[in-house]
Amino acid sequence: MRLPLLALLLALAACSRAPEPLAPELQAVRCPANKTAHASGSFAEGRVMFLCIAKELAEKPHLLRCDLESHPMVCEDAGSLVFSRGKDGVVYTSFYPAGKRLLDPETMAGGSRLTVNFRNGPPRHATFDEEETEWRFLYPEAGRLLPAGFEIVKGAVCDRRTTSLSSGTCNLEARSHSLYWHLAVSYLDQPGVGITPDEYKAEMEFWLPFLGRLVTDPAPKR
Repeated sequence: MRLPLLALLLALAACSRAPEPLAPELQAVRCPANKTAHASGSFAEGRVMFLCIAKELAEKPHLLRCDLESHPMVCEDAGSLVFSRGKDGVVYTSFYPAGKRLLDPETMAGGSRLTVNFRNGPPRHATFDEEETEWRFLYPEAGRLLPAGFEIVKGAVCDRRTTSLSSGTCNLEARSHSLYWHLAVSYLDQPGVGITPDEYKAEMEFWLPFLGRLVTDPAPKR
């Protein structure tokens, strides 16, 4: 009788353990009303923190690696993150705050967005061309803005003007110890607005260190 009781107590303790502590910068992120939990999941040899997720998912962090919509369920060392920052400086875990129209110029102007896709190896197909054009310019300084543990592989290549989708984007690819990253930092404004390297730099100086607070992927100690 004692062993089952002990197992039950251990299970209850595991379910009621305190959530992982967040850096102060991450605590300020605005979560939707129905997604206020957070948890970190293991990917390759690293860990990635997911903010503003459902409590049920946070209690089963191994599912962070899985496509819950696929049948049968597919689980792999890949994932994505999206964050946006309004012109008021508030950060959300979505393309833009709930209830706001994505393409409303008045809503978009002055904000920015970070879109992240990661996997345990380079993409199977080229994601963007690393060359200057009439529409895009190279911004190699982005590599110096990456957080510790990240090394630039490709880019950044940045839109010279905002597109019809009210955003201009810098794309870059980077590598941490065991994961490969495609990062997109977007400057949000009305369509057709010119964007300078300094304006992109200001957004990268915010978003790239922010990413570093979500990711732990160190080389193993020897």
